[in-house]
Order: sequence, then C-alpha cells, then structure tokens
Amino acid sequence: MSFPLNYANHVLKHCFLLMLWCCVVDAAKLDALVVREQAGKTSVQLTINGAFVHKSFRLTNPERVVVDLEQTTTAVQVAKIPLFNGLIAHVRSGYSNPQTLRLVFDMKQAVLLKATPSAHGLNLEFSAAKNSQSVEVVNSAVHINSNIAVVTTAGRKAPIPVRRSQASSRDIVIVLDPGHGGNDPGAIGPKRSAEKNVTLAIALKLKQLIDRQPGMRAVLTREGDYYVGLRQRLTIARRHNADIFISIHADAFINQHSNGASVFALSPRGATSEAARWLAEKENNSELGGVNLSGLDDQNGLIRTVLIDLSQTATISASLQIGSHVLQHLDNITSLHNDKVEQARFVVLKSPDIPSILIETGFISNPREEKNLTSSAYQTQLTQAIFNGIKRYFWDHPPQGSHVQILSGVKTHMVKRGETLAKIAVRYKVSESALKTLNHLSRTQVKPGQKLNIPTSWV
Repeated sequence: MSFPLNYANHVLKHCFLLMLWCCVVDAAKLDALVVREQAGKTSVQLTINGAFVHKSFRLTNPERVVVDLEQTTTAVQVAKIPLFNGLIAHVRSGYSNPQTLRLVFDMKQAVLLKATPSAHGLNLEFSAAKNSQSVEVVNSAVHINSNIAVVTTAGRKAPIPVRRSQASSRDIVIVLDPGHGGNDPGAIGPKRSAEKNVTLAIALKLKQLIDRQPGMRAVLTREGDYYVGLRQRLTIARRHNADIFISIHADAFINQHSNGASVFALSPRGATSEAARWLAEKENNSELGGVNLSGLDDQNGLIRTVLIDLSQTATISASLQIGSHVLQHLDNITSLHNDKVEQARFVVLKSPDIPSILIETGFISNPREEKNLTSSAYQTQLTQAIFNGIKRYFWDHPPQGSHVQILSGVKTHMVKRGETLAKIAVRYKVSESALKTLNHLSRTQVKPGQKLNIPTSWV
C-alpha cells in the first residue's frame, strides 16, 4: 500500500515531535547565562535547574569553544546577552541532537577554558592562551565522574582534577532500597503489575540522576529481581557509610479508589524499640555515627543509652526534613495521600545514625496509579521530583567534609533600605535568577532587614 508524500511527511513530523517530547520530559533547564569581565579574564555563569552532564571542546579556524549540555532545554536568548569588551565575540545556541543543548562561543583569539560545576549550574572561565599553550584541541570532551575529569585529545587520555577543591572532600552517599524482590513480589495491581518491579525501575532511574549530580553517589540494596532481608538492607547502608537511606515502595489497599504518594520516617516508638535492640547487642553494634562505642566503660549501658537516644533524635529530625522536601516536589506531579511526613515503625527506617525515609510512590491497587507507576515517562517525572527534594535538602544541609559543602558555600547579605534584588545581584556579580533560586523567592521584591544567601562559589 502506498501513501501520498504529504501524508507521509505529516506522519514523520508528528513522530519526530513525539520523540522530542519524550526525550525532554526529565530535561534540565538553562535558566540564565551571565557574562562577566574581571582582571583580564572572561567568565560565564550558567544557571541550570536540574541534573545535567556537560561536555566541552575547542575548535580552530575560527576560534570557538563549544559546550554541550545533555538533556537540557532553554528559553534564554543567548544572542542578546551583553558581552562587554572581552574575549567572546558572539554567543550562539542550538541543539546538536533533540536531547543536547549546544552553546557556541565565538572567540576573538585562542583561549584556555576552565569549566567548574557550581551549586546552581556551571561556571566557565576563559583566559588568553599563550603561544606555548595554544595547542589545537578538537572534539575533546570532559566527562564528569566522582573524582576526576578525563580529557580525551588525539587518542590520549589525561586525568585532570575537577570539582575537588579540597583533597578531603567526598561524595554524599545515598542508598536506594527498592522494596521487595525475588519470591516477595509485594503488592499486585489490578493488571497484575508487581510492586517489586515498579520499585526497582524507579530506583534505577533515580540512581542515574543522582550519579550524574557532581558530589553525589547512589548505591542500590538490590540491582535485580532477588530478595534482600530487611536487616541486611540496613547493613548495606552502614557498609557504604550512607548519608541517607531511601526505601521505595508502592502502596496497596482493598479500596481501589485510594490514591496518592506518601513519605514516612521512623516513629519515636520504633526508635525506642531499636535502641533496646542496640543495647542488647553491644558487641554487634560497636559504632554509632562514626563514634567507636566498644571502649566505653559502660557496664549498665547508661552512656550508650544516652548516646543512642541523642543520635536517634537528630536522625529522625533530619529524616522528617528530607521527607518534607521530597513531599513538596512530589506534590508538583502527583496527588498526595498525606501532605505531611508520616511516622511508623518500619524496620528499614531503624538505623539510629542514618537519616531514613520510606516513599510510597502511589497505590498500585488503584488502576489509574498502576498505569502511571508502570509508565516509563511517569517514572522519570517521579524520580526527578524525588531527586529535586533530596538535592534541595543537601544543599541546605551539606554534610561536613562533603564536596556539596564546597559547592553550596554561601555568604549572607542583609537587605538595606533602597536596595533591590537587581542591585544586590550586580554587587555580588551573580544573576537575579541565582539569588531567587538559592533563597526560594517567588518574586523579585525584597524588604529591608531581609537576609539573603549569596553563593560564594560565584564571587
């Protein structure tokens, strides 16, 4: 059977648009691009909302620097960005493929490029290349991983330090626990969808997002369809020195109309029972929060009881804060079964020194939510919301010694009478968008006496 040419073109066009939409469902977004001139160097700050991976390379004849941002979109008109009298002649943007935003910087001369991820995106610094440094680099790519960048040039690989401004900085470790597995299928939906498969699919997508974020690393308690004991899941988190433990589930109820996502933290009653268990197993639990308890002169267990109680109080508080951030972002894409973090005695939440939350991603017993939870596109939206909540918490409360602590370093500014957000942005050489994002501002208005956080990594 043959079709008219115009009909075939119409079908191809809509297929392409559908493919494009599917590719950008979980895309990051370039919100702002700001160029600065200082001390003979040209710098560019890219404010990017969401997880991204970047690649950069230099082309000659004419001199250009290209920055590719994978799975990133933008509405910024880069051609209208003020450039001043620096090293950049023009800025252009386009898409090298439907998933990759390409920024092209036309340079006035040969330059050296330093690209550094920041708390809110990416910082680019251009400096004039000396003759000895003006080596042609074509299609070299910087691939970010947990410790180094590998620059590939003419078949050679040379590791160069990136992201680590301190040798001791470390990645935040997030342990993801897909519920059930193996001979334990969990809840079963009306269409016979098994909870164990849904939770694993969500965990795998979430791990990809976390691993792409500089300063973060995810570990799975299971990577396939097999069962892991509840206590063993906690052991895995402890073995990897987890900063947070996230258990992923899909709810079920006899009433098929029950719906919505929920987030749980450990209840005080559950904490009390776990403290008793730890006291009964002194030789098996000799370390708490990095503190060795084995050498305590504590025959009646009083000191250990106090330490465990203090640790659990702080852990539950952190868990509730993390859960609140996750709920806020889940509320943007799905209904909530409860708009506050609930507390229960789930075994997997009982680490006394590891903040832990359990996410019920929806009711698999509800036909509509079963359809969503088994949809790859919806899973992508769901994992992006969870990731955004996790990231927001850690940028507000970076663990001591972590690389995120370096990226999220801030200084504060007290707003004075007559000051505007625009004036403050100019003073500290940051964008208004960056200030709004960091300070959770919905509008540009500020009031005298208001305290604003300024990202020091951009100053």
